[in-house]
Amino acid sequence: MPKQGSRFSRIVHGAAFALGALLVLLLVAGGAGALWLSRADLRPIVERAASGSLGRQVTLGSLKVRWGDPLRIEFTDLAIANAPWGSEPQMVRVGHAAALLDVAPLLSGVLRYERLRISDATIVLERDPHGIGNWKFGGGSGLVLVPKDRTQFPTLIDFAGEHGLITYRTHGGDILRIALDRVAISSPSEETPARLLAEGAYNNVATRLDATTDSYETLRDASQPFGTRFTLAGRDTDIAFDGTLREPLDFEGARGEVSVDARTLNDILGVMGAKAKSDLPLSVGGILKHDGDRWLLAAAKGELMQSDFTGGLALLEGQAGKPDDITLDLTAGALDLDAIMASFGGPAKAESVALHPEGLAAINVTAALTTARLTVAARNLRSVTLLGRLAAGDVTLKELSFALGGGTLSLSGALQGTSQNGELALDGRLSKADAGGIAQELGATGDEINGQLDGAARLALHGPTLAAAMKTGSGAAIVLLRQGQIARSLIEQLSTDLRSLLRTKEGRVPVSCLLGVLNLKDGIGILSPLRLESRDAIVVGAGKFDIGNKKLDVTLKTERDSTNFFALDIPVRISGPLENVSAKPLVGSDANWLERPAAADRLPADLRQMANSSTCRD
Repeated sequence: MPKQGSRFSRIVHGAAFALGALLVLLLVAGGAGALWLSRADLRPIVERAASGSLGRQVTLGSLKVRWGDPLRIEFTDLAIANAPWGSEPQMVRVGHAAALLDVAPLLSGVLRYERLRISDATIVLERDPHGIGNWKFGGGSGLVLVPKDRTQFPTLIDFAGEHGLITYRTHGGDILRIALDRVAISSPSEETPARLLAEGAYNNVATRLDATTDSYETLRDASQPFGTRFTLAGRDTDIAFDGTLREPLDFEGARGEVSVDARTLNDILGVMGAKAKSDLPLSVGGILKHDGDRWLLAAAKGELMQSDFTGGLALLEGQAGKPDDITLDLTAGALDLDAIMASFGGPAKAESVALHPEGLAAINVTAALTTARLTVAARNLRSVTLLGRLAAGDVTLKELSFALGGGTLSLSGALQGTSQNGELALDGRLSKADAGGIAQELGATGDEINGQLDGAARLALHGPTLAAAMKTGSGAAIVLLRQGQIARSLIEQLSTDLRSLLRTKEGRVPVSCLLGVLNLKDGIGILSPLRLESRDAIVVGAGKFDIGNKKLDVTLKTERDSTNFFALDIPVRISGPLENVSAKPLVGSDANWLERPAAADRLPADLRQMANSSTCRD
């Protein structure tokens, strides 16, 4: 708000400066000049002087001047034309203004207002396609009506304004609205600190600003930073800053401590123009730095839903027609994604989730996030790392990894396309996981099988929604078990060993290898081969997994030559929806087809190489 408001005050101060300079010149001319001055209509003179200085047409409805020290000025209906390319014919409109302007400081080029009142002001701010703002005026080389920097800023001993509105059109065409219901600036002298109070709304979010700054004398000394302390209070959010500014009129060269305490995200979402609501609490603080288009929050510490996080945030403002670029480097103790989504009304139904959502091109983001625990879909993922980039509407996932079964599952890939047809390519790799640990995480006891489990997968999806893309997806996956063991009872159950009916003592059988290969096409995963080799039996299997309908149909059997005399070697079919899978023996069925595995050349090269590294027989 100070940046836009200062531009308006410069224009008003410029008109007053022209009057003051005119007064000095006529006083020097003597009594005849004073007599003419008391009777002259100064409105056209001021209009011409201001128009020439700004390079824009300036008009006044009325102008009254009472000569003396201080100089009394009052005018109505001030209008300053917009740039030729502007969306509105007028950039500035002021309904009424009255001022007491000290004459003596004019001799040194300083404007000093003992009293200034402004009401019913409207300012339109926007940029052309090259990024040049309409507040960049042309004009001649006469009197300086618009301060070019902090050294030319006037002194405001007693300032008050009401009923103001500032609009700013962003590069993307959005309109930011700053309503100033009441504004007050006061300072006993040029050498003492100044106080600024303002009440209004930012994009219809009620806001109150309370600021204390260094003196006007310090303000006009560009060799030293200008101290500023302020709080910005909304209905649900408080922002505080304590630091210095190199160019206060533009909040340029900021260095200082900043804190944001949001009891809910409603104020922040409202300021951003979002219609969503969220009762999510957020607090964050750090060292703010601002230079040109770059904003940095260093040494950040905060809390999101009672979860601590640290790191840094950076923003690079986009040039004309370009999106902003955000960089996040954060470490969190824990994040509950389910609770975060619930605060926004919960996740959308899977059937309606777009594979490539709209609006991704509105901003660029580079993210490096780590958390000890991430809760998502009612599951707790540990040691989570996310490295990725969103740019020009496309997503590049460099790494998404988390602990799984004592090992690590890592994902990488890319998301491209449009909201009508997204394209997702995803690679996954499981390394050094324990089969028993994974079984436990999936809800089993984990006692049936253990050993080092490695795997890899490749998935390609395309379509308008995630649900539609899963039905047409393609890819492949492979799983290998090394140095494993399997429960003897499980082997006997798979082979339907008659001794399993009488056994009371459990035991474990070493597994020399386990290999599983899945090829995915049109949303149907073909599992072949599935092969487990142990000292007591060789188990083979095959089947399919319908991803779209979430159904499994797999048949397992033991090879007759690998089992003992008591084994019946009856195939077992495991089938049904995932939430209610059933298993039943296929007595009398011919399952020799299970021993004919899929051709290895159907796998991508890297997955085929991994399959060939298995000790399982072809």
